[in-house]
Amino acid sequence: MSKIKWGIIGTGSIANAFANSIKHCNHSDLISVFGRNEDALGKFSHKFNIRPHSDVNSLLSSKNVDAVYIATPHNSHYEYAFQAIKNKKHILCEKPITINHIESMVLFGLAQDAEVFLMEAYMYRTHPQTLNILNHLKILRDVKENISINCSFGFKADIPEDHRLRNLAMGGGAILDVGCYPMSMVKLLAGQILSKSYADPKSIEVKGELDKTGVDLNSKARVIFTDNIKANIECAINKEYKNNLEIISGDFKLKVSHPWHCGQFQKGHSSIKVYDKNILVEEIVYKDNVGLFTREIDHASQCILEGKLESELIPHNDSQSNMLWLDKWRQEVGVVCPFEFKDISPMIKSNFYSIQKRKLASIPVDNESKEFSRLVLGCDNQTSDIHAYAMFDYFYGSGGRVFDTAYIYNNGLGDKYLGDWINSRGLENDVVVLGKGAHTPDCKPELIKPQIEESLERLKISKIDIYCLHRDNNEVPTSEFVDALDEIKAEGLINNIGASNWSLDRFSAARDYALKNNKEPFTVLSNNFSLAEMLEPVWPGCVAINNEFLDYINSNEIKLFPWSSTARGFFIRKKEIVTKDHFSNPSLEEEKRVWHSEKNLKRREICFEIANKKNIEPIEIALAYVVHKSPLIFPLIGPRTINELNSSIFGSQINLSEEDLNRLTKD
Repeated sequence: MSKIKWGIIGTGSIANAFANSIKHCNHSDLISVFGRNEDALGKFSHKFNIRPHSDVNSLLSSKNVDAVYIATPHNSHYEYAFQAIKNKKHILCEKPITINHIESMVLFGLAQDAEVFLMEAYMYRTHPQTLNILNHLKILRDVKENISINCSFGFKADIPEDHRLRNLAMGGGAILDVGCYPMSMVKLLAGQILSKSYADPKSIEVKGELDKTGVDLNSKARVIFTDNIKANIECAINKEYKNNLEIISGDFKLKVSHPWHCGQFQKGHSSIKVYDKNILVEEIVYKDNVGLFTREIDHASQCILEGKLESELIPHNDSQSNMLWLDKWRQEVGVVCPFEFKDISPMIKSNFYSIQKRKLASIPVDNESKEFSRLVLGCDNQTSDIHAYAMFDYFYGSGGRVFDTAYIYNNGLGDKYLGDWINSRGLENDVVVLGKGAHTPDCKPELIKPQIEESLERLKISKIDIYCLHRDNNEVPTSEFVDALDEIKAEGLINNIGASNWSLDRFSAARDYALKNNKEPFTVLSNNFSLAEMLEPVWPGCVAINNEFLDYINSNEIKLFPWSSTARGFFIRKKEIVTKDHFSNPSLEEEKRVWHSEKNLKRREICFEIANKKNIEPIEIALAYVVHKSPLIFPLIGPRTINELNSSIFGSQINLSEEDLNRLTKD
């Protein structure tokens, strides 16, 4: 294949620009177009002498089409990109790639799984001017002075209320339409100064003006990266701005007059001006004889021809991070996005799990009617219902079958999110629910049943498959807990029973009592177990298992569901993608208090060495260690993103040698 054959989804002005530009490409041919308006479709296809499709599935199923360019309003990007992935078509999608970061996270995960190239279309990233800007910022890497990055993108549009730019349902507003450019630029430039491919802000301070339709008309944001790197960005659809870029540090100043279109409307002429003490000392002039759009199309085609799944100029992590910060920006301004609601979200309606390939094997377990998966997804890290649906769907589509929830998780939302998902997908008979209750100070036999009944009401299911007491209460005899749980099981509200954060003495005593008195015994334990050993409890009442406890559960065939199986981020080398803040996120202070012993730090060092040798992440080695300890171990994982989830799945399948295992635990 020497050229990529493209189809366009959409017939508007940006689609016309694409069709005009592709004529000058070296690796790209345009062969077809999809449009909803038959008149516009006919004119477009005739103008460019390409095949028209009035049905998008007709275009996407065509064996002649290799890739598609999505040139429609923002609200339709997810659906068209999803259908393209489903049909194994490579994708160049107009910015912003989706309406919110949850949709983009799903698309990037699915595209990677399907081995489909997916790129967000920021044309300026492919132009030599941008590379020249980056090269001139290397001198700022070691400066101690404050660095200010300032840029804007704004125009005044005299448009009616039903125009897409003023329509919330179509993803209208300045931030999504043009604010995405300054945000992506300052993250790129701050990253260059920090020797990264991009940088995530520490915080953002925002003010703006809302339209009566609910969209943002204009907005300014103060973006803080470090103590000395800050950016000021602004965007508008009702004001004219300079639409320029400045980087200032001390006597140094770099100015770019046309950072977004790179001289496209100045007959290809662009320049970068460098000042010292307000005196022009250098001007980098560039004359583009290729064309901005042409460059972008050929770059995407070249990536596809080389078998790449993402562009190194606009990598998935960068686009995903940008979407998250655009979400934060809009939320701070006061924009209420309708696509954040599960009844409207096209991501939820797409049932994307149905096209996934299974990654986690099905594990039959003795005396269990349902099949298990090696990993168990925690239901306490989801920040919204659409975030929960995205993570639950992707886990299920990957073969995940066990979900961990608790009465106190997310103030009850853990149960609710999981229950809503199970019932909307009709999966009560296909997934295993591990529930917990009776957490301190409610760890009393008489409070167990009311909490179970409330959890079942939230979950809207008939029975909890595995139920664990969330904490122990040493003032209560173990026999009283066993008696209470045995009665509840007899009523059909729970199936298997167990305990979380119980000591070996209490756990074994409870089992001994149950077996002696023909009661239901504990067959499940959910204590902490990881490559790093807890110095102090993460939270009050937490208990880890030691080698003696591990021998006990193995000899008695107890299923272990260890929480914090990767020590709450202790083995993370670096955070690749920023995630939304969550109340349970671990802090550095917690990490030092709980995990920073000489033994653990040595284990982490060895873990990093093994990971480097295998060219994988240390946290994946740490999870593999836990899985290798016993076939009866089912680690609980708490990923916030699909990237993190895939990392956990990969880690659970790593084969560690005896030498690796011995090195990790040679203290």
